[in-house]
Amino acid sequence: MSSNFFAPRPYPMGAFLVVVREAGFELQRNVQAPDAMIGMSLASAVTMACQGLITVKLPIGQIRAVTQNMLVVGGSGERKTPVDGHVFEPFRDVDALTEKAHEAALETCQIENDWWQTVNNSIRREIDKAFRDDEGMSEAKAKLAAHAKFKPKKPKLRILMRSDITQRAIMNALEGDGESIVIMTDDGESLFKGGAMSNLGVLNRLWDSPKTMPLDRAQQEHVSVLNPRVSIWIMVQEDVLRDYCEKRGKLAKGSGHWARYLVGFPQTTKGTRWMAPDELVWEKLPKFHARIRELLVQFRDKMASGKIEREVIEFSDDAKARWIQQANNTEWMIRPGEYLSDIDDFASKTMEIIARLAASMHYFSGDDGKISLDTLERAIEIVSWHVDEFKRLFAPHPVMPPEQVDAYNLALWLRTRWWRGVGSQTWIPKNRLLQYGPVRGRYRLNEALGILIAQSAIWMTKDEKTKRLFVNLHDPFFAGMAVA
Repeated sequence: MSSNFFAPRPYPMGAFLVVVREAGFELQRNVQAPDAMIGMSLASAVTMACQGLITVKLPIGQIRAVTQNMLVVGGSGERKTPVDGHVFEPFRDVDALTEKAHEAALETCQIENDWWQTVNNSIRREIDKAFRDDEGMSEAKAKLAAHAKFKPKKPKLRILMRSDITQRAIMNALEGDGESIVIMTDDGESLFKGGAMSNLGVLNRLWDSPKTMPLDRAQQEHVSVLNPRVSIWIMVQEDVLRDYCEKRGKLAKGSGHWARYLVGFPQTTKGTRWMAPDELVWEKLPKFHARIRELLVQFRDKMASGKIEREVIEFSDDAKARWIQQANNTEWMIRPGEYLSDIDDFASKTMEIIARLAASMHYFSGDDGKISLDTLERAIEIVSWHVDEFKRLFAPHPVMPPEQVDAYNLALWLRTRWWRGVGSQTWIPKNRLLQYGPVRGRYRLNEALGILIAQSAIWMTKDEKTKRLFVNLHDPFFAGMAVA
């Protein structure tokens, strides 16, 4: 994992369709969490609501799942928990009701099993008697065989949101036909240290959504998984992710695991989260929640009916042409020396990710017909932001020459020790930089200052009376610096 000291562009919240977009802006106003944390949460919720109901037909003919893997990096105190609580509330409510119904079903099953066992014991006594009397044996055995068919089956807990889950638990959760889950955590550490991340090959296959995924276990037990749908949602602190990358980063990259994620490391909002005396108003988020609940009911009814065929979402003709154009542009940019050449593994999957997101956005909004050009353009805009983030976080950055290191250290010192915020018109005498700054020596300092001037980070002024030089800090540059 790597990063530079420039913050990412603002998250393209406006690219979402209306219900999601308005919920996002309302969350930004009320929670004041980093924009990408909110935007990625919304995109994940849209996917979660749709993934069990639809597939997408790519313009080249393949039928693909719409599941998404997402990884958002954020430090302590970035309001991950409030964002998580607000966005995913409908899923937790439905899962809570499912768990309550499951407990009742277990009690009913136990009662039925006790009665079944009583009848089973009675039939066995008949067989005992028939064996001693040497008559009626065939009839008793037939009765036992018929009764065995009615042995109650223990109900399985079918919930969407799963955490701290092992590979075997994943397969148990997906056993059957058409099951849909999300492996999610808002701390990341437990997932990285748990069993799920120990077999990246299985997670990669689940992103690909194969038709079958059998698992053979001990005692000749066989688990059959058909048409599964699995998304992954991870919120993690930077040091936890860095530790994982240091230990298993080569495997995660080499297996193509990270290439299946939309990633983001948003700029912190700490220090700008101003309190207002007015009570918070929630008008848009409830509409977003209502749509999620509607789709979850659709999925529950579909699974209960046994009809697990998913609706195939296709692209309109103009959207197909645009998708092909974007695919060819992407292919060009992975050539050696081009923008995507150092993240070609992720770049090669972006067009499928765009198609998945476009289909989910289309279905979530309730649009009829095929995916429009407008919806596709919106998906492209969102995924393009993530392309830049993937490059910023995972591309191998070249070693900076000494003068660039000095310029970075100087900019960081000015940002953390001297800059007073937007609108402050901050300046510092150059001789004070020589005395107290991180770059010592007039020649080295001048080199570093020259680089920052070229980057529009600073400009120099001179007092004509005293001949003193002053370094003036350019607010947009320092406001855009990512400071750990």
